[in-house]
Amino acid sequence: MADLYGLRTRDAAGAITLGTTITPIRSLKMMQVAGNGAFDQYVAIPEIQAESFVVVDALFDGGEYGTYSPQAWYSTGQLQLRQPRNLTWQVMILSRGGEPFAAPGSYGIRASNNNIRTQIDAVNKLLSVRYNGALNLGEQGPGSGNFIQWGDVTFPAPITTYERPLIFFNAADYMMIGNFYIRGSPGNWTGFRIQSFPSKSAHGDAALYPMAIKWFCASYMAPSTQAGEYGASVKDAAGNRLFVTTANLSLLNSQPSTNSFVTAGNPISGAGYYAAPAQMAWTGSYEDYILGNALFSNTNIGQTAQPIRANFGGFLPGRRDVLQMYCENNDGVNPVSVNGRTLFASRPMKPF
Repeated sequence: MADLYGLRTRDAAGAITLGTTITPIRSLKMMQVAGNGAFDQYVAIPEIQAESFVVVDALFDGGEYGTYSPQAWYSTGQLQLRQPRNLTWQVMILSRGGEPFAAPGSYGIRASNNNIRTQIDAVNKLLSVRYNGALNLGEQGPGSGNFIQWGDVTFPAPITTYERPLIFFNAADYMMIGNFYIRGSPGNWTGFRIQSFPSKSAHGDAALYPMAIKWFCASYMAPSTQAGEYGASVKDAAGNRLFVTTANLSLLNSQPSTNSFVTAGNPISGAGYYAAPAQMAWTGSYEDYILGNALFSNTNIGQTAQPIRANFGGFLPGRRDVLQMYCENNDGVNPVSVNGRTLFASRPMKPF
């Protein structure tokens, strides 16, 4: 038997809450990048490794049509932003836990067990599930005359991190959503809003029935513990709790097999309306949630007849092999693809 090194904790019932030989924990580094106003901006970021996940997100609440994220691509050591303007963007680098410790004086733990690495410190943080719930959106049945357009969620208590929390979506089957934004401001994120975009012309009769959507919210600040709970916790120099073994972790399950969308699927069109299609290979599992922060937010392409372009999409009926996305292009000029919308797959470590 191979040698096993590391840390294990259990709760009062004897269930393992952290086992560095079995728990696939990966680290998260958050930073900010200031846009320089260029059409394409290239930023050297040594922390981006060959197998990193990178997500670029907004740091502001501009409402349903004023919150957007730039298109972004990444490669080892480099981030590319398209039309970042002069705004500051949140960049999240998610990895497999192979980074060295931070500068002397950092706080945390690290364990290496054969090919499984676990690192929890004040720089490389973990995502903990804070809240979860369900939404019923879209057409409520053929001929019902009842269409639920918006899903509104208010968190039980604000998320107090500077960065926006991450919101993940899944569905029982069909899902087409967009115009996503998180309400609040740095240090006081209070909830989110999402709009439904079903299309019978492109997706058949599934668009006539309710979309049963599940969501969860995750952030790098761990939830508080209750008296009598068992386990271990890690804090930073300021006393902020970074990790606690009683938390439900958001596992960074997988990156889709490609990080680029390609033109595929049926467009959605009508009088004065057009939405261009795109697809990306997905994991094939109904258990995997999609990160919605950048994927379902809008694109701002500048001073045109239609500067704000909605990105929307999700799952086609009965399929999990692809993500189907759309980008609105009503004016017929300056076409934009959803290519460059950063995302990854996640699922909670413990069932809800």
